[in-house]
Amino acid sequence: MDSTSGAALSRRGRAGLSAGVVMMITLYGFVNAFSSVVMNRVVDTYSLTGGAQGIMSSMISLGCIAAYFSVPALQGRIRKTTVLVAAAVLVAASFFALGATSHYIGMIAVCIVLGVGFGWTDTYCNSIMVDLHASDSASRLGLLHGGFGVGSLLSPLAITALLAVVTWQQISLLMGGLTLLVGLIFVAILAVFFRGEQSVTHESVLSAATLRSYLLKKKSILILLAGFMYAATQAGMTVWLVRYMTLRYNAEALGSTALSIYWICATASRFIAPRIRLRPLKLFLAGVLISCVFQIAGVLSGSALVMCVMAGIIGLVTGFCIPMLVSENAIGQAGNTSLSTSVLLVTMCFARILIPIFMGFITDGISVSVAMLTPALSGALAGIFAAFALRCDQNAPAAQ
Repeated sequence: MDSTSGAALSRRGRAGLSAGVVMMITLYGFVNAFSSVVMNRVVDTYSLTGGAQGIMSSMISLGCIAAYFSVPALQGRIRKTTVLVAAAVLVAASFFALGATSHYIGMIAVCIVLGVGFGWTDTYCNSIMVDLHASDSASRLGLLHGGFGVGSLLSPLAITALLAVVTWQQISLLMGGLTLLVGLIFVAILAVFFRGEQSVTHESVLSAATLRSYLLKKKSILILLAGFMYAATQAGMTVWLVRYMTLRYNAEALGSTALSIYWICATASRFIAPRIRLRPLKLFLAGVLISCVFQIAGVLSGSALVMCVMAGIIGLVTGFCIPMLVSENAIGQAGNTSLSTSVLLVTMCFARILIPIFMGFITDGISVSVAMLTPALSGALAGIFAAFALRCDQNAPAAQ
């Protein structure tokens, strides 16, 4: 695939298209953090209790699942970059609608549509980057997810500052305008590299045999299970961190700061990890197990400042987990990266739907501190599944 890509698109062309994809994932990181930062405002606006406190994030994840399920059907029929542009349109329209609606049911419906745009953006940014750099996917995916991290760490700071002067609905309108602007810039980039990108990102229509072959591999199933548990860990930490700091310590602003610290460290790790000469799945295993210790330490410390520090350490040791899993899952899937990426992401998205609601029930039924121990448990389970996946493939070479 690499030779074909090189013939179809020059080095300059691949660099330009890669930059466009990183720009899109950075935007995704920025707008994706919106629901976590405004969670307190949404809870107050709609007087939510129990599991409903995590409803916004869960409905976005539900939309993501719909998007991920659609990817195999779209494979080989619609250009990946075309769907990426359509995703930007959906996200922009959703933020405009979210800012305009004042009804709870309307908010839920808009969040599901927003999730579809998020899901397509996530899948196709990852898949296109693997297509463009098949021989160096771990490193390039680290760069891609580093861009996501940059957007995610800037978002809590920007949104928190804006909340001091405008409502969360008005911020939603601003998010819509920003998405529309970045989408137009990406269209301009595509116009420059149109012919080359068509050849590089082309895939055959997915066959039932290919799908069965992927899903019947023991290693594939174990990686999917590890991804599910890690997604539960990440969602539990990022979605509930601001809410946790508010309920436990009455420190909403410090919670937003902690979330930014998490993303600063997670972003740094995504640039550093691909340089470590260790197989991606082994890096994943080490990261999730170490994070369990610091998650427990942060919650049991009884200190808001300690929790901030722990958030940074957790980000540092797990920030690279998703790109490492995507890279590991793409091994042997040349020409079917949409399939391997979407199946992994849809599995992870189920966890992102369940965990925010589950933690909401624990918060109301027991305490928010007990709820914040959930990511430690799911992290330990992610490590166990990753260890079994490694045993299935002891002689696999390290990521190139």
